[in-house]
Amino acid sequence: MTQVLVLGVMLTCAGLPFMLLTKLMREGQTGLAWTILSVIGATLAIFIYASGRPFGVDPVFAMTVALLACVPALLGGTAGALLGWLLRRQDDHKI
Repeated sequence: MTQVLVLGVMLTCAGLPFMLLTKLMREGQTGLAWTILSVIGATLAIFIYASGRPFGVDPVFAMTVALLACVPALLGGTAGALLGWLLRRQDDHKI
């Protein structure tokens, strides 16, 4: 049961940024899309840093959040941004 829960969390963390950034990039709101990707990347960097330095965050928790939430979100967001950009280019060339 735990494996299904972990897989569900990872799919949710990847799917939501994928859909959101696909929509934003297709609408031409690239600044907001890059800001969202930057925030996800910064969160990943903070959690990776927290896993190696003792400053109040449990290292196991920090690495777990980094690997189960931040990495899938960053990969899904990047793929969504790329797909949205490609769809935007396709729409622009048809006109």
